[in-house]
Amino acid sequence: MDRIFLAVPAYGQLVPQALPGLLQPSLAARQVRMVVGGGSLLANGFNRLWVQALNERAGEGWTHFAMHHADLQAPAGWADILADEMARVGADVISAVVPIKDYRGLTSTGWRDPDSGRITRFTLKEVLALPETFDAAAAGTPGRWLMVNTGLWLCRFTEPWAEEVCFGILDGISKGADGRFASHVLPEDWNFSGWCARKGLRVFATRKVTIGHHGSMCYTNDSPWGAWDTDQGD
Repeated sequence: MDRIFLAVPAYGQLVPQALPGLLQPSLAARQVRMVVGGGSLLANGFNRLWVQALNERAGEGWTHFAMHHADLQAPAGWADILADEMARVGADVISAVVPIKDYRGLTSTGWRDPDSGRITRFTLKEVLALPETFDAAAAGTPGRWLMVNTGLWLCRFTEPWAEEVCFGILDGISKGADGRFASHVLPEDWNFSGWCARKGLRVFATRKVTIGHHGSMCYTNDSPWGAWDTDQGD
């Protein structure tokens, strides 16, 4: 029987729309325990939740680790959808596609060139043209790394690699040939995605779970809205 540790990183209040997905993540026989934690240091909050799950794994029998952000709206039973898709495609990690909270229609799912390090984000228009559940090859980017987000995701938790995971945000400053400086950041979710790719894990994204990302309005992943057709950069 699946036993899922559900981590809810929160810095502030949960949006009310998150309650159905948090109170009923599974409508099947899966056993889920929700743990709320976090703080202003995002990656540290993730790591504290992860190590709690690791330390409880033997006693509680956790088979999966899941995460649901406090500003997301997901339907009751979303964990069943992710777990069923994980089994169907043989994924090690599966993440729902989550839109970024602005007018462009970008998502925090994309692909990374392992040679140059460049990341290109998918727009909702592009995602809606892909299979409902896809990896880098199915997205038409073989040889690239699929970058997924941590808004709503599930991973296998019984494998040895689970003990090697560490979330971290990578910041940097570079100087170009023109003498101008630029700042860079690799957020914790894309850093984790790259780590998974280097480990040879099978990473998938899916839009089978309908997401609402709450900010100044509710940004959803079930229609091709947005001003951008492709990622134009920031």
